[in-house]
Amino acid sequence: MKLKLNIIGCGRLGKVLGALLIKTQRVCIQDIFNLTRSSSKKAVDFIGQGRVCETLGQLRAADIYLIATPDDFIEPIAHQLTLQRQLKQGDVIFHCSGLLTSDVLNSVTCLGGYIASLHPLYSFSHPRIDIKNFKGTYCAFEGNKEALDRLFPLIKAIEGRLLKIEKKAKPFYHIASVFGANYLLTLAAMAKDCYLKSGFDEEWSIKLTQQLMSQTLAKIHPLKSNNALTGPLERADINTLKKHLAVLNEFPELKNSYKALGKATLRLIDHKETLKTTLTALFD
Repeated sequence: MKLKLNIIGCGRLGKVLGALLIKTQRVCIQDIFNLTRSSSKKAVDFIGQGRVCETLGQLRAADIYLIATPDDFIEPIAHQLTLQRQLKQGDVIFHCSGLLTSDVLNSVTCLGGYIASLHPLYSFSHPRIDIKNFKGTYCAFEGNKEALDRLFPLIKAIEGRLLKIEKKAKPFYHIASVFGANYLLTLAAMAKDCYLKSGFDEEWSIKLTQQLMSQTLAKIHPLKSNNALTGPLERADINTLKKHLAVLNEFPELKNSYKALGKATLRLIDHKETLKTTLTALFD
């Protein structure tokens, strides 16, 4: 019998995982809850399964709950699921944060739920393309054995590669991921801008940047940085950014680079001015 999966926060990552999982014939997507009905409907249409829910309370009982929201919402959602007593003994609840551990889901354990965190080390920016390229993606995991025993076969079925991580290692693991993925696009945009300032036109600036960076990397994302950008700045995960900066206090050179790149990255993001001001203040 197929496992029933509810997805809370079905954005780019949730869409890709949902679509991949139903192809395995091991899972059926039951309910999807996003902040707006329209975004939930788009997720259902993309995946090809699921029912739109307008509140958490409308979620039906399931075997597995995926919380794929921005980091700041994960713990409050777990608390709400617990208060509403929507979970049953043996349910698996997991999130996909690169920074947070499964501890933020602890509230659900009083109802007999099993918890885990599972972070695909992949930059989700274009779901239809990402589905095709997900194969071989490392998925960093930690959590209850019971939860992981349920999740491992599913990750293997979608051809993900399992990567064990200790809870204490997650902050630097996530910072590394931000440098390696999010800020790579920022560096590419900065390089292109400098070529433009030196007199090259748009086409040649892109060509030169791609050639130079591809000599160092096996692959580089096309330079539509504002469309491809992911990560805590794009999501406005303020608490995540604060935690990163706190971790980097002992490493001033890394922190200065992180802050400088963070400021530059903000120029690529179309946030409202008030939010942009708040985020900019973090890097002053």
